[in-house]
Amino acid sequence: MRMNRIVVMLFIWLGFVISSPLAFAWSEGATISLPVITKDPENLHGFNFGLWYDPETLVWRQFHLYFDVLGAHYWVAGPSVSYHDINILAVSPVVRYLFKEHFSMTPYFEFSIGASYLSNTRFANRNLGMRFAFQDRGGLGVLFGSKQQFALGGHIVHYSNASLSSNNSGITIPLMVDLSYKFS
Repeated sequence: MRMNRIVVMLFIWLGFVISSPLAFAWSEGATISLPVITKDPENLHGFNFGLWYDPETLVWRQFHLYFDVLGAHYWVAGPSVSYHDINILAVSPVVRYLFKEHFSMTPYFEFSIGASYLSNTRFANRNLGMRFAFQDRGGLGVLFGSKQQFALGGHIVHYSNASLSSNNSGITIPLMVDLSYKFS
């Protein structure tokens, strides 16, 4: 059942990229993220690997809108707790504000609220309530490279069902470090 959902998500992403109008500029890339500071639960380990799509036509002044079309998260709380690991699939629109370029680097601020699917309703002795959760993310970073093809940033990430369930423990990661690469 879980594998079917992953395959469906991959086909949706592939269809989204292929059906993009060729007359418009667009790019895609990948991001790897690692937690540096964790809060709820503490001592969280794992990673996030994401694929993103930037149509480059959704720009207004310094604001960009791009899409995290497939975020695959794997978190481990440690072997001493029950329900010690969880997988999360997430999709989200991301709003990025670009500051002025300095020394071939462009600083940015970004935020997003997206949807995520949790493999379990319990994680690290916490009751998450349901398999659906919102993924809230905000952070700062810098674009760099000859074509601004790299990004290095720090983000806060929070998963919560916004009290759609009577249980809503949530997961909070106050600092994640991200490294992104733009393919085209």
